[in-house]
Amino acid sequence: MNRWIDKLKSPFPFYLDNDRKNFVLIVGLSLFVVLFLNIYRPHTDHIDLTVPQQFLFGAVTLVILTFNIIVLPKIFPGYFDQWTLGKYIFITFLHMLFIGIASSLIDIYFLRPDRTVLQNIFGANRQVIMTGAFPITFLFLFLKNIMLKQNLKDALLANQELEKIKTLKKETPVKTVASNALTIHSDTSETLSLHLPDLLFVEADDNYSTFYWKNGAGIQKKLLRVNLKNIESQINNSFAIRCHRSYIVNVNAISNITGNTNGYKLQILDTEFFIPVSRPKGKEVIEKIQQLKNVMELA
Repeated sequence: MNRWIDKLKSPFPFYLDNDRKNFVLIVGLSLFVVLFLNIYRPHTDHIDLTVPQQFLFGAVTLVILTFNIIVLPKIFPGYFDQWTLGKYIFITFLHMLFIGIASSLIDIYFLRPDRTVLQNIFGANRQVIMTGAFPITFLFLFLKNIMLKQNLKDALLANQELEKIKTLKKETPVKTVASNALTIHSDTSETLSLHLPDLLFVEADDNYSTFYWKNGAGIQKKLLRVNLKNIESQINNSFAIRCHRSYIVNVNAISNITGNTNGYKLQILDTEFFIPVSRPKGKEVIEKIQQLKNVMELA
């Protein structure tokens, strides 16, 4: 269940990146409706739609999609700020619902007033589902591909920043200062003391967490009874971030980042460890890498 909830909360494109492109997309989808009704004639009870009637249903699609995709975000900007897969599914349902209601009214009052209201509602919504199945599938795959390209682009830019960070580290070695000292207190009497720059990542399993850090030429780890939320408060450093519900990663320890439709994965410096990044945290990780590069350039 948690896996499906995470998927629904994952970021997803809100169609295209401006109103003009979205309107062109909406016009294309509306013309598809007209073409579909003309070629396949899916309307129930063997009624043949005239060309003006076909364009009437296309116009209904145009108006409703324009309202939902272009007008609604301006009325409720807060709801559309952080767009997710769950919200995308919900607004797709709204498209179908509103088009189904409008199509039912057209059937009731214009095309088939001789039938009962329930017959018209059932017939109209069946037509909407048949007509909408292909564009809904196409649009989902199209937007998912856009997200993949964006993730790959962001990963490429982030890797360029990471290369600059590596160069800056060679030119200006990090000095060990008192503020880098870190002591983690567990729920028991155990503690872990290390220098923050040596920390690689923390992996959690319920109320237990395993710390991984550099120790000379090798990697050392230790298990403590402490959850990630507690660890976050104790580290209190902007470059040690919660990138996943089970991981905290030190941005300084990232050597490479890969991206796909499922989000990003972080390779840890001089290791074979790959840390997953939950999709809601992807943008934050990219921003932190850029911030680290900027801080090192100013140092």
